[in-house]
Amino acid sequence: MLAATVAVAACLGFAVYTGHVWEDYFITFRSSLNLATGHGLVYQPGERVHTFTSPLGTLLPAVFALGGGDGVVSRALWCFRLLSAAALGAALWLATRTMLRAGAGQFVAGAAAALWALDPKTIDFAINGQEAALMIFFVVLTWHALVTEAPAWQIALGCAGLQWTRPDGGVFFTALAVAWLALSVESERGARLRRLIGAVGLGFALYLPWLIFAWVYYGSPVPHTMLAKVSHYVTGELGRALLFYPWRLLFGHTALHDLFMPAYFYFGGWPGALAWVSRLLAVGAALAWAWPAVRPAGRVASVAFFLGGFYVEYLPRSPWYYPAWQALAFLAWAFLLDAAWRAAPRGPGLVRVFVSTLIGLQLALILAVAWQMRTQQAIIEDGQRTAVGRWLRAHAAPGENVYLEPLGYIGFFSNLKMLDYPGLASPEVVAARRAGAQPHASIIAALRPNWLVLRPDQMDSVRAEQPRLLIDVYRLVRVFDVRAALDAVAVLPGRGYPEFDAVYFVFARTGAHDGRPP
Repeated sequence: MLAATVAVAACLGFAVYTGHVWEDYFITFRSSLNLATGHGLVYQPGERVHTFTSPLGTLLPAVFALGGGDGVVSRALWCFRLLSAAALGAALWLATRTMLRAGAGQFVAGAAAALWALDPKTIDFAINGQEAALMIFFVVLTWHALVTEAPAWQIALGCAGLQWTRPDGGVFFTALAVAWLALSVESERGARLRRLIGAVGLGFALYLPWLIFAWVYYGSPVPHTMLAKVSHYVTGELGRALLFYPWRLLFGHTALHDLFMPAYFYFGGWPGALAWVSRLLAVGAALAWAWPAVRPAGRVASVAFFLGGFYVEYLPRSPWYYPAWQALAFLAWAFLLDAAWRAAPRGPGLVRVFVSTLIGLQLALILAVAWQMRTQQAIIEDGQRTAVGRWLRAHAAPGENVYLEPLGYIGFFSNLKMLDYPGLASPEVVAARRAGAQPHASIIAALRPNWLVLRPDQMDSVRAEQPRLLIDVYRLVRVFDVRAALDAVAVLPGRGYPEFDAVYFVFARTGAHDGRPP
């Protein structure tokens, strides 16, 4: 219960201090708000496009937005935050209870839970509008139901909950189920398989209403966001990455090594030594199953985490995909520490030192990330992207559209028709890409949007591909630049992340709406 309390307190404290709202939350919430106000479960009224991936992550904020009002955005978000914090707390409570029941020592179970409860990426994505906390809860519920031989309906609830939370929920369920079956003794494997088949059938029945609704309402059960995204690998490279994943896990670099790094670490501004800590945590969790002294419940979590590494290798290396996989890693580490505790006379002392060092690092890291995200929210999200959206809303004519890549804040606060790259809310962009148009110049030339919102690198790309496009067809009407505000923050961990969105150029199409700044 203590770990659950710490997790809830960390979530709410992080939310109050940082005010952080995930960019993509506003993609989802525009559909939530349209549903709550009678315009349908759509991003753009009149266009039935499935522009979100999480049914629960969209429907729950819609419920919280019922009634509208001036404070609807804040009310819906805070209700979702409270629910997410409770879900994360429940996951940690259930996980700790199951660890102890499975034989893990009280110290190591509590230590692993403390590391988990203070993980900055887990905390941030539990309160910033993402569905991570719900996903973690259903991962833990599924693991608990399998390793404790719980009734089949609990397995089914975990299966259905994962799918209701995110379309790739089946990947988590499959990894856990395969691990559970693979580690069973031959005499009980048949019975486990039959229970699993029955649970999956019930889970599918619980998820079926959403599949039917999406198919009827949108014309396809596959979210448009998934259709808009493509693999980040070139042809043939994905196969090699998956084939050599086990080797690279030990001797190279895989996406799994980045799971415990701060979100958006790849923009720079973090100590290089953190990469080695993250690698240690990932490799230890992925290979804990190979040590016979690790108890069965921990080996199930470890095998599932190892198998998940294949999937994480396929995904775009974006931090919002990671917290639920981290949950399996923390479970595996609890039992790995338990095995180390029992392995030798000096085991308890070494485990205490190791855990104390990691908890100290987690505390320092969550404070640093909190400062980073507080700055990001104040200067970039509120002072920059929200400002761009509101400016467009004030200057664009009804029916005009905007081409851009960061869809969330600008799309929500402008409330305009968005032609976003890669086409999360725009079938037109997806169609142009399938016809051969590449970002960004050829897509702009093909679609001729009324407005462009470009970062400096995007603007340079357009000028390099079609030098006359931003001269003959578009004209620069406004520059949004908050670099001076960022420079005034003398100490800022992970500075590269806010700097990435410090400048936006707004272009208006020549001969279209005037678009002159006031």
